Amino acid sequence: MATYKGIKGFTVQSLATDPLATGVAGATWSSGGALNTGRNNLGAAGTSQNAGLAFGGNGAAAVTESYNGTAWTEVNDLNTGRAEASKGVGGTQTSAIYVGGDPGANLAETWNGTNWTEVAEINTARKNNMIAATANTSGLIAGGEPPGTPVSADTEVWNGSAWTEVNNLNTARNNGGGVGSVTDALVCGGQIAPTNGPSTVTELWNGTSWTEVADTNAGTRGQGTAGAGSTAALIFGTTPTSAKTESWNGTAWTEVADLATARAQIGGWGSTTGAGAAGGTPVSPTGATEEFTAATIDDTIQNEGQVYYNTTTNLLKLTATVYGTGAWASGNVTNTKIGNRAFGGSQTAGLLAGGNPTANNMELYDGTSWTNSTVINNGRRGLSGAGTVNTSVIVAAGLTTASSALTEIWNGSGWTEVGDLNTARYYGGTSSQGSVTAIIYAGGTPPHGALTESWNGSSWTEVNDLNTARTAINGAGTSTAMIIAGGETPAPPFRRAETELWDGTSWTEVNNLNQLGIHRGMAGVSSSSALCFAGEVPPMLATTESWDGTSWTEVADLATARDLQQQGGGTSTAAIAAGSRTAPFSGATEEWTVPESISNVTVASS
Repeated sequence: MATYKGIKGFTVQSLATDPLATGVAGATWSSGGALNTGRNNLGAAGTSQNAGLAFGGNGAAAVTESYNGTAWTEVNDLNTGRAEASKGVGGTQTSAIYVGGDPGANLAETWNGTNWTEVAEINTARKNNMIAATANTSGLIAGGEPPGTPVSADTEVWNGSAWTEVNNLNTARNNGGGVGSVTDALVCGGQIAPTNGPSTVTELWNGTSWTEVADTNAGTRGQGTAGAGSTAALIFGTTPTSAKTESWNGTAWTEVADLATARAQIGGWGSTTGAGAAGGTPVSPTGATEEFTAATIDDTIQNEGQVYYNTTTNLLKLTATVYGTGAWASGNVTNTKIGNRAFGGSQTAGLLAGGNPTANNMELYDGTSWTNSTVINNGRRGLSGAGTVNTSVIVAAGLTTASSALTEIWNGSGWTEVGDLNTARYYGGTSSQGSVTAIIYAGGTPPHGALTESWNGSSWTEVNDLNTARTAINGAGTSTAMIIAGGETPAPPFRRAETELWDGTSWTEVNNLNQLGIHRGMAGVSSSSALCFAGEVPPMLATTESWDGTSWTEVADLATARDLQQQGGGTSTAAIAAGSRTAPFSGATEEWTVPESISNVTVASS
């Protein structure tokens, strides 16, 4: 039946610029007022984009300038002009510190909003130190380049009258960047001897000691910095010149909008939602200023699914989720190295149970490490599991001295035996993203079966068979949208590539895998999006294939070739492979991740 919208169409919004992601992810750099004196290797202070202070710099400059968000105004000079002094945010526009440098590597000066005053010297003279300060009476410096020594790990704290040596950095360096306070600071990047190349190392200060945390995505030195400390920071530019900008959220660094002009040895100030960058060296010292502004409610924010027309570029666009290129990365090894175990859960909340020869072992995975937990009631191998999290998993079938029909459910604290399968077997496939109240079990041994059974939370019911009887298979999806692929049949060719989809009623044969094999791992939440990986022909396979609902495409290989059977699972964008089915038994864990983002995609041009 025709609808009004189908007949009349719908209105497409016209926008002069593309919508932005929210917050820092949608931030942009824009031009600000230029410094009166262009320079690099300068110091900077300020907690907001519209209230910055720049001082010192190349050529032993003593010049100090104040920024109001529009223009720079020259104010009173430093007492001793110098460059390559404290790198980072050295306080506020009206209360700042400038420490060390060249010349005057032992000097410290404080700013009160009007004048600079020389104060007590630092204990270890140096240049290119990193600073984190909130006022002219409270701050710390770390690292640097003492005379005759390439790098330092020394840290000193300023209380308004004297410098005190405290615990050192874990990694000695110079020319990085710092933000924060004497009780909560971050330093990152810099030069590390002997290579002096840009570093990715990040350390957090808790008022007592430094702790290394997640690295920056790209090595930096001579970068500008902004932010509040250990939970919020921004870095931009590096030596050699770069426009890269990264944002720190307390856990990880994320690349965000680039500077308009690549440069290094920059002065930076402000916060992660409103920062400033001034000076630096693109070719020769510059006075250029750029302002970093996060997307706010006043901006047009991305809304997934929206269609709009960009009147500036004359393009029809759609805001949609865009997936990047998936890859495998190493995780921690399992505690027990045995094969033929069942998996249930996800990449960050997984479970392994059972195994060779009749093990009742069980381990839980939290995305970082495996922990031994409550054993299953009936040890066996070749069993299969399902569940989306490791606190609610069902395992069924298996092999001891004979095929098993046993079914057990894990509730996060203990295992409970429930109704048996109608037909005992092992090496069948389950709808691995099903639940403890609804899964499918298909195929298996003995013999090479086509039998399919459906679990409703209390009992199993035989339903329509597979089109191709087989064993040594795995499955993905749910009880109403399942996929199985590969396996072994009783007649040549024994190794198979056939794929079948379950729609809640019956199986349909669809396009084959590119690589035939047995004991392959599978992951996916439905029959239209899945992943098939590892396995055996022989030889062992590292092959990974992605299913889009129509066909299989080969994607990035595992680092370790192996046969998995049921020792893998998750989704097509976040999967896991753990251990191996056969000797030599491996405890290797690998995690598959496909990056995704909300992006503005061109649909058509006018």
